[in-house]
Amino acid sequence: MKCRILPIFIPQYGCPFKCIFCNQKIISGEKEDVTVQRIKRQIEEGLSKNKGEDVELAYYGGNFTAIDIKMQQKLLELARSFENIKSIRISTRPDCIDKEILGFLKDYNVKTVELGIQSMFDDVLEASKRGHTAKDSVKAIELIKSFDFLLGVQLMVGLPNSTPEKDIKSAEILCRYQPNIARIYPTLVIEDTYLAEMYQKGEYQPLSLEDAVLISSQIKEIFIDNSVKVIRVGLQPTEEINYNAKVIAGPFHPSFGELVDSEIIFRRIKNALLQKNLEYFEIFVHPKNFSRLVGQKKRNIERLKEMYNLDAIKIINEYEDTDTIRILAGEKEVIIDIKGL
Repeated sequence: MKCRILPIFIPQYGCPFKCIFCNQKIISGEKEDVTVQRIKRQIEEGLSKNKGEDVELAYYGGNFTAIDIKMQQKLLELARSFENIKSIRISTRPDCIDKEILGFLKDYNVKTVELGIQSMFDDVLEASKRGHTAKDSVKAIELIKSFDFLLGVQLMVGLPNSTPEKDIKSAEILCRYQPNIARIYPTLVIEDTYLAEMYQKGEYQPLSLEDAVLISSQIKEIFIDNSVKVIRVGLQPTEEINYNAKVIAGPFHPSFGELVDSEIIFRRIKNALLQKNLEYFEIFVHPKNFSRLVGQKKRNIERLKEMYNLDAIKIINEYEDTDTIRILAGEKEVIIDIKGL
């Protein structure tokens, strides 16, 4: 049975390194220190919003398996004390995983382990001061799979020393190991990080929004094509992660994930319709997918009109299928698969 996820943030708790891009207190928006009392209160508040509903508790934002083992035990026992918490997921680093740790997590009903991979290239990991290698990531992945956990992987695009080719290749490499879920994040320059110092000295140039969307869209398609469910693209906007807040530079957009989906949809339509100078163009779309189809400021529609030399494109916003878009172009009918977006 699918459960609602109840997120609890333990920002940078247990982190043995401080990566150059990371300020988890800002990213998560969690200002309180990690204590059992605080977490118990937040769990109770989260459960009270939907009384009686089963949930999966997710410990996010830190390196759970690097926390002192007694504190790990307290946090896991706390979760187990609530009847409606049916399973637990944790996030951690590849170099903080071994057989003993995984056996311990299994005993406490942890179902999903998410790994902050970031890149599968050692020069990128070195430049980001991650403190682990791609080989460590592979070892952790294989161990997690051998213990029959659900495996989550996280990639970042636009890190120092990376290239679009390396970012895309990292996704292709990870797909060989069949992760269950994935997250994709563009690298943002956040206040009070070493990356912010690099940026201010001219030693780092973040991706443009357009490039970050293009790379992330290619990575998401790779994951989808390999049956990996993408559960997040881009950071969640918060009071701190927003325009004119703690983000100094980089490809932040409050609807980054929708921009990525729109780019994928545009590319699939373009690849399906090869002929030019169409006289007629009609698109049938479910209302749920309308905004992703047309794009921000109708960008997709304007690009399609220019590409196919059309004055207008008719959109019928009453299509019943949420997993496809139907197109009538001249005498040609095309069904665009958007399942997984």
